[in-house]
Amino acid sequence: MKEIVTSTHDKQLKEDLAEVKDILGEIADTAPGIVREDIRKLVSGNGKMLRPSFTTIAGRYGNFEGERIYNMAAAVELLHNATLIHDDIIDDASIRRGKPAIHMLHGNKLAILAGDYLFSRSIVVASEKSRTAQYGRLAGAVAKICEGEIIQDSEKYVLNPSIRSYKRRIAGKTAVLFAISLYIGANEAGCSSDDCSTFSRIGYNVGMAFQIIDDLLDITGTPAVTGKPTGRDITEGIYTLPVLYALENDDGRLGRLLSKYPYRRHTVKKITKLVCESSGPEKAAAQAELYSDRAMREISKLDEGYTKYQLSVLVKNLLKRNY
Repeated sequence: MKEIVTSTHDKQLKEDLAEVKDILGEIADTAPGIVREDIRKLVSGNGKMLRPSFTTIAGRYGNFEGERIYNMAAAVELLHNATLIHDDIIDDASIRRGKPAIHMLHGNKLAILAGDYLFSRSIVVASEKSRTAQYGRLAGAVAKICEGEIIQDSEKYVLNPSIRSYKRRIAGKTAVLFAISLYIGANEAGCSSDDCSTFSRIGYNVGMAFQIIDDLLDITGTPAVTGKPTGRDITEGIYTLPVLYALENDDGRLGRLLSKYPYRRHTVKKITKLVCESSGPEKAAAQAELYSDRAMREISKLDEGYTKYQLSVLVKNLLKRNY
């Protein structure tokens, strides 16, 4: 996947992300030898770089000091990559960004340690380069991410999880880190408390929309475009918003199929087909749009300029994405 850059005419974000990638590369070069190359590929690969984008964009709303902001953006991305390593183990995913997942190469033990290493480096970078207590905020984000994963794991194959519980799950898994990415950039740049709170709300709402769309694409997406097989969440017993909405008006067929786990591939295809034929995807898309609209309302509070423009276009692009 390519980085999401909001304008082909705007070089600023690309330049900022290049600086962040340099820092990530330097950190990867200090990783333990056996996983060094794998960590280097992960942090310098073809990810979207959304979270560090948010940090630099918010940082440019205030007193932008390159070294501080770039390091905070790198810390956020390190934390994100640590969660990816652990997620792949939890989900038994064999591929990450087109390459074998680290646990497939080195086993679970070393992969867990590699993820822990990135977590710790994230906190170290934040504590060394920040003038405020950003490392504490990152540590708090880790706790929320774990909470989201625990909720998700405890609800696997549960046919009646509430939509409220689903939203708590994705808030922890995704929205919290989006929120902290923007908050840290603004806070490190000396923005006011009110502005920092606005950025946090923007991130939270964008994160909720982003994850709902991600879950929607797992049902309706094209594997050649998304790079992932459809129905992966269903295969793992994770029922996302399109499925939950489809169950609300189920005539019994969907529920019967979902109750026969673990699922074979042909069963997953039947489940996916039923969900696609229901109002579930449409209702889920409406929820994603609702959160995007909330984010845009928060963005409208910002002064005109680079940050407001970049966030506005980025949010619109995220809602339209098909990957």
